[in-house]
Amino acid sequence: MEEEYEYTDITSDPSSRLCDQEHRQYFLCFCSLMCILHNKKLNLANIFLLLLKNKKIMALYMNICEFDNVYSALKSFLEYDGTLYKSKYIKKYLNSINKAYKRSRKTNVTRRKRII
Repeated sequence: MEEEYEYTDITSDPSSRLCDQEHRQYFLCFCSLMCILHNKKLNLANIFLLLLKNKKIMALYMNICEFDNVYSALKSFLEYDGTLYKSKYIKKYLNSINKAYKRSRKTNVTRRKRII
């Protein structure tokens, strides 16, 4: 009978593997919680969008998974599923934020008068 083993880094020590497994469990618990709270099955892209859109959900995610900053929280999410950046919904949301940011910067810039 063929046994399947999950790929693990051979050089990592047991405490590191335990921390990784614990983090993965927290991550999956958070995703399950989001599905329960929204009363529907959400895919990872939709949960990621919820994190980006709602600061309270981001704070909850950071608290459950014990992250210190937003960067490490989002990085962890992208490491779990490396194909999230391909999602058209995520791209659309990030592009809309980028356009709004550029528009706000253009309106806030004041031009200096030319002195001749």
